[in-house]
Amino acid sequence: RLVANLTRDVMAASTSLELKRRLDSEDADAGVQKSQRRSASWADFSSSDPLYALLGQVSEEKVLDEQGNICQEAMQRYLNTLIVEQAAKKPKDWVEVWAAMGIAIECQMKVLTEILKFGLQTSPLGGLGQVLAELLKGHRVKTKAVEEAVQAALAGGEDREGILREMLFIIFPKGPNSEWGWSRVGWGWQEWWKITEKTLGCLDPSSAFDELGLLLEKIEATGGKPLVEQQVWSEVRLAKARALLCQFGQLQDEADLVACVDVSLMTSN
Repeated sequence: RLVANLTRDVMAASTSLELKRRLDSEDADAGVQKSQRRSASWADFSSSDPLYALLGQVSEEKVLDEQGNICQEAMQRYLNTLIVEQAAKKPKDWVEVWAAMGIAIECQMKVLTEILKFGLQTSPLGGLGQVLAELLKGHRVKTKAVEEAVQAALAGGEDREGILREMLFIIFPKGPNSEWGWSRVGWGWQEWWKITEKTLGCLDPSSAFDELGLLLEKIEATGGKPLVEQQVWSEVRLAKARALLCQFGQLQDEADLVACVDVSLMTSN
């Protein structure tokens, strides 16, 4: 009887193990089928809603490998869809795409650099400057990542399309004379000036001079009064603007700026 009971227990255990294996196998198959159905559902929208389809793709096929290196084939394919095929209809669409990509903070610069390099050749809808601004305003990328990406993509070159000027104008701090500006806790003129110096500073000096001058002119014109009369522009800040323009333009005397830029930077005192 003891032997019979032992044999019965062994057979029951074996049957239970086999059943568990089958269930596990069925669960695995179901998981694969579910993933395939999900991928198929995104693929179904590739023509009617390419942005939705792309959001599904980038969430599964990442642009970075496990070591944090760019997967160039996937990256270029996605950028072609977003920019050349115009799946991204407006700059804010990039905020969604970035979120779906799931980019780690330490890898932001790498992905931004690829976007910049591609966008400099073929501009996305709304302009590359607005795309960068929306990624910042949407809290998807850090200012440091933008600075480093700009330095990698534009070092020593010219900003012919005014990309940086557009970005810097959009993220200028919101204030009494800058209702269009960006309002965020901890964001002010000092932080804005840092990114202005670091991004424009990587350009060819002549291009940097032109872009800073045009940026300040736009801020003044849109603000509705001379820069020297705008609340945020204290004499210390105006002096920093004059000094940076002189540095870029290789000017020895700040008085020469009057003939070079159409913006009020000198106080009457």
